[in-house]
Formats: sequence, C-alpha cells, structure tokens
Amino acid sequence: MSKLLVPAVLIGLGVAGLVTVGILEGGIPELQVREAAGAPAGKQVKIHGLLASVEHDGRPLRFTLKDKEQAGRTVAVTYPRGKPDTFQVDYDVAVLGTYDAATNTVSAEQIFTKCPSKYEALEKEGVGSAQMQARTKPESGAAEGTPKRQ
Repeated sequence: MSKLLVPAVLIGLGVAGLVTVGILEGGIPELQVREAAGAPAGKQVKIHGLLASVEHDGRPLRFTLKDKEQAGRTVAVTYPRGKPDTFQVDYDVAVLGTYDAATNTVSAEQIFTKCPSKYEALEKEGVGSAQMQARTKPESGAAEGTPKRQ
C-alpha cells in the first residue's frame, strides 16, 4: 500500500499545483459586444457577437461585430489575415484579441465562426430563427459551433 501512496500524493500535488496556477493566472474573459467596454486593458479577451459588416475584405480584414441582443452596440475588429470561408453577415462570430476602449476596436489574433451547415439543416426542418438560436447555443463545455443536444 505504501508503494501506491507516494505516487498518489505526488500526482495529487501536481494536479493541485496546476489548478492553483490556472486560478492565479486567470482565464481569458469571454464577453458579449455590449460588455466590451469593461474588458481589461491590454489583456486578451474573447468577444462574441454577430457579423454586422465587412469594411475591408483584404488583409488586414476589418469588420464590425454587433451585439446579439442590442444591435446598436458594436465593436470594430482588425484581423491581420484574410476572411474565413464561413464569414457571413448576421452569423455568430467570436474574436480573440486585445480590446482598445479608446477606439472601440479589437486587434484580433483569432476568429471563430459557427458552421453555417447547422443553420441550413435547421432551416430545412422549418425551425424559426428564435428556435434556431435556442437549439444551437453551445452547451457548457461544448466546442464552438456544436449544436445543443435536446
């Protein structure tokens, strides 16, 4: 039994150390567009919204996200690469980058778009947009773009 006790204690301490470091370092805040003004200065954030418009289709890509609930609330985004294939107006988009409150702009390092095929499949089923939103919200721990299981 003592042969198993030492490795078990070491593994337990290792896991506890990793959890402690994760808590102290903090995760990346995930915000809606309407919450962007509260983003920590100079820190990475992930901001979720709907693609409102594309101002520049080349490199750098420049576009605007609007809030899902308050369409008048927007944030400008600059992304150094080209436009993703699944990038369409009114589709769910999330960006990972740093937010500048002075210019209301996110300098994005990554763009996450939801796969449009799930929306097309739901439209064929005759599901309305409100039902579609309810059925396609990711579950806790689900990957971006994974439809919610019912």
